Amino acid sequence: MKILIITFTSGNNPGTFMQGLGVQTAMKRLYPTAQIDFLKFPDFKVNIGVRDKKAKLWQTFRQKAASAYRLVKYNELRKKEMNFTPTIDLFNYTKEDESVICQYDLVVIGSDTILEEAYGKDGRIGLNWMPLDVRKLYFAASASPANFVPKNELKEVASKAVFIGLRDNLTIDFFANKLGIEKERIFKQTDPSYFLDIKQFKLRKKLTVKLRTDQKYALYNFNSNFPLRRELADAIRNVGYKVVSTAYNPYADICFDMVDAYEWAGVFPLMDVIVTERFHDSVFGLRNCKPVIAIDWDPNRFAKCGDSKTKRIMEDYGLSHLHHNLYNNTDITPVIDSLKNIDQCYDKASLVLLNDQIYANANRILENIGTILNNN
Repeated sequence: MKILIITFTSGNNPGTFMQGLGVQTAMKRLYPTAQIDFLKFPDFKVNIGVRDKKAKLWQTFRQKAASAYRLVKYNELRKKEMNFTPTIDLFNYTKEDESVICQYDLVVIGSDTILEEAYGKDGRIGLNWMPLDVRKLYFAASASPANFVPKNELKEVASKAVFIGLRDNLTIDFFANKLGIEKERIFKQTDPSYFLDIKQFKLRKKLTVKLRTDQKYALYNFNSNFPLRRELADAIRNVGYKVVSTAYNPYADICFDMVDAYEWAGVFPLMDVIVTERFHDSVFGLRNCKPVIAIDWDPNRFAKCGDSKTKRIMEDYGLSHLHHNLYNNTDITPVIDSLKNIDQCYDKASLVLLNDQIYANANRILENIGTILNNN
């Protein structure tokens, strides 16, 4: 059995790595002896970043140095945990590239926002949707924010999948309403990082000693071009929290900015609250039964209607009141009010129950996939 996974894996984004590892873990459960490879491709979502104009030059240099160091560690993790094909461009592929892919018995598309783009410059459907005549399935795939207009042939490509598992309601709406896929064929799947045992991830002791038991900590992760990054960090501090970041942030009190994905996951159990723009920060915070305040602000990361994967994960946990959108909005008062009243805004026992239910459902769907594959 040869399985090819098409999802994002490059760079030093911990959520990207963890979801890819989660897909591989799920496939290994179905086919323990299978050869599993990841398709290596130029990342069409590469973000070169924007310098924080409020940061000093040495702070910008420090940020880039930490990012470069993390990339080395992530490359080591990828080499240890994953196998890759030769590089193939998803939107500019050749007949030889097609023949490489057609050697696989199964192509797994997802997770992450791998379906965010659909067409190359020549109008061809990208390999991320898999227009080739191969046995394929969508595994917790996402098209969020789904801001492109699909052509008719995209429905035909999508409908040929033996299983359609989508990660968020935004993508489900896209498949059902824009592509016309029958709703009974669509399954909502949780992020595949739920297949990973989070208890195995630990932060090194030399780093945990930076945290005191008599202090409250807020994990605070935002891109450097978030216009309120400094103001919001200061406001969180004024409420009584130390500000912690897992990437270099000149406005944080503590930066665990040289950790790999496994150590990143080990930070969440040590935090008291998570304040973030990042989807997988929200996921790992909720999986650790921590209160999460999720913030959208970048219009490139949510749909024109204001919907987003971050908003939907908070809705899934019944915590939509802890989701805020700060696009063209400088009023952080609602965010700080949520933080001040965080103990009344979430219930840990409910999170424990929901996590159990989500994990059980993920396993039921995986068993269903196994049955479908055995019958096709």
